[in-house]
Amino acid sequence: MVQQLHYQCIEGIVDRILASHHTIDVEITEHTAPTHQPAALTEKPFFRDEPARTETHTFVNTSREFAMLIEVEGYTLKLISDDYIAVTLGDKVRAICEVVTDAPLLVSDWSNITRQIRFRNVPTPLTAAAPALLLSILFVLAAFVCLHTFSRYHLDYLQWCALAAVASAVVLAIYGLHTADRITRVHAEIDELDAMRPAASAH
Repeated sequence: MVQQLHYQCIEGIVDRILASHHTIDVEITEHTAPTHQPAALTEKPFFRDEPARTETHTFVNTSREFAMLIEVEGYTLKLISDDYIAVTLGDKVRAICEVVTDAPLLVSDWSNITRQIRFRNVPTPLTAAAPALLLSILFVLAAFVCLHTFSRYHLDYLQWCALAAVASAVVLAIYGLHTADRITRVHAEIDELDAMRPAASAH
């Protein structure tokens, strides 16, 4: 095991699967009894031994989120994926996990060595910063349109609104850049732990 400030690498055999949850295919079987109608209203008499109808309904959740709690080398790992998770007892795995206080280790980089499956649950810096940066651009455009369209009315509050929009755009841009920098550092820390893995495994 290699430990750093926020993340640590756990490598070993899956000893236990504590829990699993998926939210995509929920199947419900409904037992429907035959409809009781008065004999005078029916063409044939009702038979009490008529079998009940059984219908199966499947509900699909498009979020496709799966979660598992597994135990590796005495550590409890929480693994979340937007696709199916393939892991069973005895699989050799390597997980770089975010250390969460008083909670299972949250897997950020997952590698099932036995099944040769690997994925990372950390967005790219651009993806993480995109919402804030797009909102920043929209605020700037709104300020420009406001001043350009209504400038002939000489309304003081429009200038204040435009100034507030520009200030909000600056704050959002700073927040977006900060988010991108933080995610970049997260990827760098995970990559560093992954690079140190062979040396750690040799001991």
